[in-house]
Amino acid sequence: MNLPSQASTVLASAATGIVGHIVKNGGDPASIFSTTSIQFEDLGDPINEISLHQFCHLFTEAAKQTANGNFGLHFGAQFKPKNLGAIGYVALSSPTLAAALRNMEVYFPAHQQLSSFGIIKEGDVLWLSYKINDPRIVERRQDAELSMGMFLNIFRQALGKKWSPLEVRFEHQGSDASEEHENVFGAPVLFGRRTNAFGFRLGDLESNMPEPDSYLYAIVEVFLKSRHQLHNSPEKFADAVRNQIMLNLSTTPPTLTEIAHLFDIPETDFQNQLRTHQLSFKTLLRAAKEELSLHYLNNPDIPLTEIALLLGYSELSAFSRAFRCWTGVSPQKYRRIHSASINPITTPL
Repeated sequence: MNLPSQASTVLASAATGIVGHIVKNGGDPASIFSTTSIQFEDLGDPINEISLHQFCHLFTEAAKQTANGNFGLHFGAQFKPKNLGAIGYVALSSPTLAAALRNMEVYFPAHQQLSSFGIIKEGDVLWLSYKINDPRIVERRQDAELSMGMFLNIFRQALGKKWSPLEVRFEHQGSDASEEHENVFGAPVLFGRRTNAFGFRLGDLESNMPEPDSYLYAIVEVFLKSRHQLHNSPEKFADAVRNQIMLNLSTTPPTLTEIAHLFDIPETDFQNQLRTHQLSFKTLLRAAKEELSLHYLNNPDIPLTEIALLLGYSELSAFSRAFRCWTGVSPQKYRRIHSASINPITTPL
């Protein structure tokens, strides 16, 4: 079973202001932090790397101890893009919203690993999509809701404070207070979806960012490039391609041509990069399917037949054969073993 070899991380800037938010919600920061390996001083440096697993647990525990299941939702709603650190500044200093999102997509792996961030097109609607791809992380609700709130605020920098998406989707199941979600986003909110996303129109991308700054962008880009090293590291290039495949995987798997287009490079150049890094698109597609299958199987509410369709298999039997080839066990057996060994999320949802 090919689980990621290294722990996924996120820059500490993503937790800017959490102590104050805990206090505002009547919680005890010391008590909440004591349930994680994160120390107060770890958040003092915005470019400090912290465990993504512990980051998610921190917000889950904060929701639990403050008895506020929407802790992450409201944290994200009040989060200022500049507090997101380098990835926030690279967006704010871009000339247009389209450029801001493109720059965020390119450098997101420098901010947070084993995660997908990008734009998906469905008919006339574009979707900003985000999800954690590390199958070891099961406490995702708080992170999903705070992250989508952060991204919403970047859109509102360009489109105005009253702008709202067409629809919002979350991969986790719905809460008892979904009305609060609709109040925050100003749009219908659906749960139990394939990814976390919100929809918008193509014309929205033409809007200008209010304070473009080419000098600031250049400074921030140097830092992000030094962390990213996309074209110099086979591992990071493989992660980037696999993440794009997972982001666009559906009943019809994405082709090499489609993924090259998402990277905004010619197909021949993309193929050359794969060869340079001794990578196979077929192998990366398989790895993406395996990684997503583990994540879906961790959720007992998703039927096996639906998982098969989500991964591009028309028949459950075909998915079962592939999964057994990857892991040595059937999907049913993996789910039984996993459900017996993983503690469920304890936050009231």
